[in-house]
Parts: sequence; C-alpha cells; structure tokens
Amino acid sequence: MKKNFFKSAFIACVSLIFLSSAFTSCNKDEVEPSDTTKLTALVDSCQELSDAATTDDYPQAAITTFNTILATAKAAILNTDITQTAVDNLVVQLREAKEVFLAAAYDAIPASSLIMGLSFDEGTGTQLTTAGKPWTAVLKSGPSEIFGTATNLPTFKVGKVGKAMYFNNGSHLEISNYTASDLLGKQLSISVWVNPDSTRAGNYIMSYNYWNSWKFQLQEQNKPFFTIHTNADGWVDADNQADFSAPNKAWTHLVVTLNMDTKILTFYVNGVSTMEWTATTKPGLTGTGAWQYKNTLPLMIGACTTYAEAKAEWNWTWSETPKAWDNFVGSMDELKLYNIALTDGQVAKLYKEESK
Repeated sequence: MKKNFFKSAFIACVSLIFLSSAFTSCNKDEVEPSDTTKLTALVDSCQELSDAATTDDYPQAAITTFNTILATAKAAILNTDITQTAVDNLVVQLREAKEVFLAAAYDAIPASSLIMGLSFDEGTGTQLTTAGKPWTAVLKSGPSEIFGTATNLPTFKVGKVGKAMYFNNGSHLEISNYTASDLLGKQLSISVWVNPDSTRAGNYIMSYNYWNSWKFQLQEQNKPFFTIHTNADGWVDADNQADFSAPNKAWTHLVVTLNMDTKILTFYVNGVSTMEWTATTKPGLTGTGAWQYKNTLPLMIGACTTYAEAKAEWNWTWSETPKAWDNFVGSMDELKLYNIALTDGQVAKLYKEESK
C-alpha cells in the first residue's frame, strides 16, 4: 500500500520516525563516526528539487510535507552522535519521501482516457451529449410508482464550475447508447463534484447495472462508497472510512480509481488520497474487469436502477417509498468517467483546475 504523506496523522508518524532514527545516540566512546556521504548527497538533490517546486507544479500539502522531512534529514547530518544505522535508515526514508513527492506532481490526463464527461453547462434541454464518447444522457423523472405525482426532471442550477444538475424526487439521467466494453475494463476512474442536500444511505452518483456491475454513491455518514462485481465472481464493497467526507450543503470533489492490474482501489477527497484498498484488504479485487449483467440497462446518473428492473428482478421485500428508493438528492457538477486509474498527480491537477 502506498504511503499517503498528505494525511496529518501520517506526517506526524513519519516525522517521529525521522527524529527517533536521527537522534538516537549512546555514549560517544561507544560510537564510531558515521559516514553521511550518501545522505548528504541525497539531501542536496532533494533540496534542489524543493527549491524548484512551486504550487504550479505540486500541491502545497506535498511541498510542505516534503520540506518537513527534508529539514529533519538535514538536521540529522549535523548530529555528531548519529549512528550509521540511523544514517542508512534516513537514506531509505528520504528516498521514499522523494518518490512520493515526485508522484504528487500535477500530471495531465490524456484526452483519449475520457470515456464520458458532463459539465451541465448547457443550462437547458431534456438531453445532453457527453464529452469523450458522444453518448446521449436523457433527463428522466422519478418513477411515478414510487413518487406518485411528485415527480420532475432534473434541473439546472449554479454549480461549482458554471452550471450543475440538481436531482430530487427520483429525477436522474439515463444513457442507453453506450458501448458496454467501455464500462467493463480493468481500470476506471469516476470524478465528480457533489453538493448533497441530506445524509442518505442510497445517494447514488453513477451506477452501471447497480451492484451487478459497479456503482458509486454516498453511503451513510456521507462517505464515498464503491461497489464492483468482478468477472472472477468476486465482490468488493468499499468506502473511504471517513465520516462526512462530503458534507451537506457544500461542494466536495470526489474521485474513485480502480486498477485491477495492480489490485488497488483508491478514494480521493478534494484532490487528496484518503483511503486505499488492495487485494489483501479486499480479496474481491481480482479478475479482468466488471461483470456483465444479464440484462441491458441504462447507465444511470443520480439513481440506482430503473423501476422496471427492480420490479422484475428484486426477489426480496423492498419498500416502494420515496424514502427507501435509492437516488441522489442534491447537485452534481463536472461528472467524468475515465478508462484509466488516475494517478495522485492527475487527481490533484483535476481538482486544482476545477476549483478555480
């Protein structure tokens, strides 16, 4: 599992490790002079990197963390009581910190990696053409069987960037002219700004065959939650384990990335990695992509599935009420689906560009 140097708790932990290894000493008569040649050379190269780093190229949090660790290593070189073991450990740790810092650099996302994108900046209309693949997203009202006459289409509102789409009373978007192979690959990423009205267990953001293929939603306590049924017949249910990551009545940038080559599933909040799962922690991260469900359903945005599908296939008791129906309530903006697992730097760049 990669190290997330952006988390304050982890930063504190790393600093403690550096301090303990750098300043552990014993009686001077028992310590031979340490060779700090490698550490000094590494510190010099890291200092050059730090001096050249700007917020145009790196997130400020990455710069701050790297400089904190670098300062600790520089102080350790001046410690005449430092042991050779401590010096060697610092070399390893500073190299790792350098790698993580370089990985955090803003990185462009290839245009060819965008499967579909919706900015909602049209501001009007009953169907939208997506960026990337020219799919058609049709505005739909909630099922009358659930909501009665209190149904309506999604509406356009002021968004995080330009216009946004507001969902309530089961309103959602449906895309039917997609290509299934685009949605079943070994890698995918979903990026979106959300502004939920309330805390709900079934605040669905995007769903392909609901839990039979994959879905992305806000779960209880407003945690981003992702499910995938892999074609190796494995199941993964994962969240970022941080309550109220996306608070009500506020804009939050959420990203989930899946890489079934490396068996890694990662959540990001406001450009920062907050949770990473692997095949060790989620054994279902196997196979070569998502499971293709037996029925052909629309790609749903803002809802779990169609009423007809639920009525025909859900062979358990479920409440046909507005409160129990899984649909998003609130606004979404800049929704994007990619056929790659975005890197830390790509997510940070995306967040920075859309935060302006």
